Amino acid sequence: MLISTEAIALSSIKYSESSLIVKCFTLREGIKSYLIKGIRSRRKSSLNVGLFQPLTILEIDANHKNNGNIENLRSAKILHPYQTIPFDIYKNSIALFLSEILSKSIKEEEKNEDLYFFIKNSMMWFDSSSSYINFHIHFIIKFLKFLGISPDKSKINLKGFDMLNGTFTNSINKDNSRAGKAIAYFKEFLGTNFDRNDHTISSSMERKELLEFLIKYMQIHLEDFRRPNSLNIMYDLFKRK
Repeated sequence: MLISTEAIALSSIKYSESSLIVKCFTLREGIKSYLIKGIRSRRKSSLNVGLFQPLTILEIDANHKNNGNIENLRSAKILHPYQTIPFDIYKNSIALFLSEILSKSIKEEEKNEDLYFFIKNSMMWFDSSSSYINFHIHFIIKFLKFLGISPDKSKINLKGFDMLNGTFTNSINKDNSRAGKAIAYFKEFLGTNFDRNDHTISSSMERKELLEFLIKYMQIHLEDFRRPNSLNIMYDLFKRK
């Protein structure tokens, strides 16, 4: 079936000397992977690797057989060209990190318009903002809702957090319970908007502590979710911030 749809590029891997397998989150049909033959060859002109940079918002035409296999991409163009993300090393590293988070955690091949527009609108805000230092933390915490693992906030006044049950608690002696600064910052981010990026965490070490907590929480609740390879690269880069 030939379809036209918006899509967000999540990841790409080399396939042979000249081809790529590209994973996208499409508006119409959720996660799809496409084999694009010859895209890395000089002779290929209709598609180029730059179209599939992390979290690029695209409009695509594709043949979908919907049999669980790799699909055929016929054409693609950038729908909303980013003005800052490709040219800002810090923003680019955040986009790479978030694309890896999304690629590792969204599994289903089904339509999810709410999630699609959350990602799209978040990235457009990110591209236009100059106060983005904690954007990725806000993004992940808001993304937990779409994964069905957003924490229960009914006892948010308690000092600890039970990662296994997703609840706040005063019992912090269990293996999967946490307390301390990471949990205090976690509470601050819950329910806040991206605009508060510069008013919560200013230290790279505190940011790292909260991110490690969030990654661990996702590993507990998401099958086969692995620590993103780009995380340490981002840590090294943001030491300068």
